[in-house]
Amino acid sequence: MGERPIQVQLRSFCLADVDDFYEWASDEEVTRFMTWELFKSKQQAREYVANVVIPHHWFKAICIQGSNKAIGHIMLEQGSGMNSCRAEMGYAISRKYWKMGVTTQAVITAIKIGSKELQGITRIEALVLPENVASARVLEKAGFIKEGLLRNYVYLKGSLRDCFLFSFVVTSPAH
Repeated sequence: MGERPIQVQLRSFCLADVDDFYEWASDEEVTRFMTWELFKSKQQAREYVANVVIPHHWFKAICIQGSNKAIGHIMLEQGSGMNSCRAEMGYAISRKYWKMGVTTQAVITAIKIGSKELQGITRIEALVLPENVASARVLEKAGFIKEGLLRNYVYLKGSLRDCFLFSFVVTSPAH
C-alpha cells in the first residue's frame, strides 16, 4: 500500500511571510538553480516580498494543507501580445520538503488554478538547467513534456547556460 501524497495549498503572499520566505531564499542549495541570488538579510527579503512578490499577478506561497506556513513559492508569468497564450513557471521549496512530492503537488495545483485564473493560457513552460535533475523529474511527474535543449539560452549567475524547455499544454479552459 503506497503512502498518500502530501496535500498542498497555494495562497497569496503577505508581509507576515517574510521569515518563512527568508528561510529558503537564503539557502545556497535552494537558490543554486534560481535566476536570483540568495538573500543575505531579512530586510532584503522583506523588500523583495513587498515590491516584487505581493504585487505580482500570480506568485503564490506553497503551504502544506492545514498549515499557513509558506514552505516555498510557485509563480506563473504570462506573456503579452502574441505570447499571451503561454506562461512561464518557476518554483522553489525549502530543503526540508525535498523528495516528499510536495513540489510535484504544487506544480499540479498551479496548473489547475493558473490555467483558470490567467486568461487565455494554453501552454505553461518551464526552463530547467541540465544538471537540475530533481526539477526535471518534478515537471515530468506533473505531466510536462521535455521539448528540447536550448543552447546558450540564459545568463545565470554570471555564465551563459543551456536549459531544457519543458511544456504543459492546457487541453481545455476547465483543466
